Amino acid sequence: MASKNPGGAPGIGKRWPYKALNFLSERRMWEYLRGKSGAGPGEKPFRLGEALTGCKRILLALPDGLQENLVAFPVVRSLVRERPDTVFLFLANQQLTAFLAALYGHDQTIGIRQDELYWGEPHFLELRRVAEEFRPDVSINLRESTPPLLHFILRAARAPIRVQANGDAPEGFANVVLRPSEPSNLLRRFSQAAALWDAAESPIAVKWARLTPAPGNIKDARSRLESEGLRPEATRLFLWQYGNSLREHALFRKIAADPAERSEGRSLLIVSIAGSLFQTPPPPPDLTAGFPAQRIDSTGTMLGLFASTRSSIGVNGPLLHLASMGDTDVEAHFGGEDRAWDTSALNGRMRIIYEEPQAEAAGSHSLRI
Repeated sequence: MASKNPGGAPGIGKRWPYKALNFLSERRMWEYLRGKSGAGPGEKPFRLGEALTGCKRILLALPDGLQENLVAFPVVRSLVRERPDTVFLFLANQQLTAFLAALYGHDQTIGIRQDELYWGEPHFLELRRVAEEFRPDVSINLRESTPPLLHFILRAARAPIRVQANGDAPEGFANVVLRPSEPSNLLRRFSQAAALWDAAESPIAVKWARLTPAPGNIKDARSRLESEGLRPEATRLFLWQYGNSLREHALFRKIAADPAERSEGRSLLIVSIAGSLFQTPPPPPDLTAGFPAQRIDSTGTMLGLFASTRSSIGVNGPLLHLASMGDTDVEAHFGGEDRAWDTSALNGRMRIIYEEPQAEAAGSHSLRI
C-alpha cells in the first residue's frame, strides 16, 4: 500500500509547466481531462443493488475540513464495520492524515497535498497511480468541493460506480449523484452514501460512533483535573475554540453567571486546544478570571477529559463535534446558520440549543439564548 505522502515536490522554478491546464478554458479543460482519463466515452449499464452487493474495493474521498470529517465519521465507520470483507482506500487532506489514519488505518489513508496537485507533477502522478492500481469497484466522493484533477483521479481509477455527494462533477465524472432533500445538513448528505446499500442484499444502518480514549489518556486527563482541585464527576467543560466570537463570549458569561455552577461542589473548566491538529486561541484572562483553564495539546487527552467529566458545552465547532464522539453529554449552542452541523438525529446525548442574534444598537450585539 502507498505511503501517506506519495510523490515528491519538484525543484524550485520547475513547477510552472505543471500549471498548463490553467491556461485552458473551463470547457476545454474538462474535455481534456475526460479524454485523458481513459474511462471510455460512455457509461456501461449497471444494476445498483447487484453492484453494491458484490463490491469488494471502495475508494473514498473524505471531506476537506476537520469538522466535516467529524460529521462524516459515523457514516464512514458504519460502511467499514458493516462491510468487513471490503477493502477501503481513503483520500484525505494532508493536514488531517495523522488524525484520520488513526481512525481508518495508516496503510489505507493517502494524503492529498493541495499545493502540489498539478498536472504531471510527481505528487499528482503518484496519486493517480495509487488510485488506478487499487482498482475500486465503487468510488465515493464526500467532499464539499473537488479540484478538477481530483475528479480526474477518481474517474481514471475506472470504478464502474462513481458516487458524488455534492453534485459538482461535470458529466462523465460521476454516474451516481446524491441529492438529499435537505442538502444543507451535512450528516443527511453523507448518510445518502450509506443509503445506496438499501438497494443491496445487506443494507447499512448508520449509527453514532464513539471514540474511546486509551487508559493512559484518561489517567492524564484526571491528573489535569486534580491539579486544578476539581472532581471529575462534578465538572463541566466549556469548550473554548474561537476567542473572538461574540456568541462564545456571551454563552460563557451566561454559564459563568449561573449560581449552580459554583454550588454543590460543581465546577466549570475552560478547555482550549493547542495541538498540531488544530489550535484555538487561549481565553482572555479578563473574561475568565476565577475559573480554571487548561490548554490541551493532545487529541487523546481531550478524549480522556470527555470521558472523565460530567458534560461538555460550547458553540458549534470541531471541539464540540469531537466531544460528541467522546463518552460525555454535550450541550451544543448553534446559531441558525449552523443547522448544517446538527448531528443530534444520531446522537441522543447531544442536546442542540439554537440561538438567535439580536442587535441592540449600532456597533453592539447581544445574544438571546
